[in-house]
Amino acid sequence: MFMSYESTNACHFDRIRLKIVILAWTLMICFGGQTLRVMTHNNDAGQTAKSEAPLLLNSGIAQAQDAEVSVILWFEDRNIPVAIRTSKPTPEWIWTYKELQMVNEVSATLTGQQILNKSEENSLYAWYTTMVPQIEKAGGEIYLDERINQAVDISAYLSQTNADPAQWVLIDNMISTAAYQKNIGTSVIAGQDQINIQLLSRGKGNEGQSVLAIPALLKEF
Repeated sequence: MFMSYESTNACHFDRIRLKIVILAWTLMICFGGQTLRVMTHNNDAGQTAKSEAPLLLNSGIAQAQDAEVSVILWFEDRNIPVAIRTSKPTPEWIWTYKELQMVNEVSATLTGQQILNKSEENSLYAWYTTMVPQIEKAGGEIYLDERINQAVDISAYLSQTNADPAQWVLIDNMISTAAYQKNIGTSVIAGQDQINIQLLSRGKGNEGQSVLAIPALLKEF
């Protein structure tokens, strides 16, 4: 069962501490609680080919026909540009706006969640590559979370997407990896490693669940 990440306890921290607390909390199971810092990479998102960094449904390794996708946009300033607030990954997408009161400022988030098929997933990824530089320019960060009801071959995914694995963890029937893919425009530092993909899968054969998070996991799995 997928559990939602609750951000209310983080509202009392300042901007930098908030991000470190969130990321450290969600990654500690995979990286032993190592300190993290957020990084971004300026690149021409329009030149990113979908086939070079596909999401799960279009990766060629998943049999699932739909996925539960969540997107979180976090902004230091609550005055989010209209162009970003009105931009949608898919036509039916709905954003939920929320303000986070901190010590000396008010930050804001836009969150959305949908069940998508392969075609809609392609639209989502095309939107993501276009919006990353716009969101960064506006002082924001984007987190993408995709989940399917199927266990996947993580090694096959990394090979298919030309992603370089940095860290691995195997716990009972769950395997987790953190990797870096050069065409993804955001990343974080986990310990000494720069990563922008987390892929976790649990189960046996094809029976199970998997989650792909870019650049880091913000919801329990």
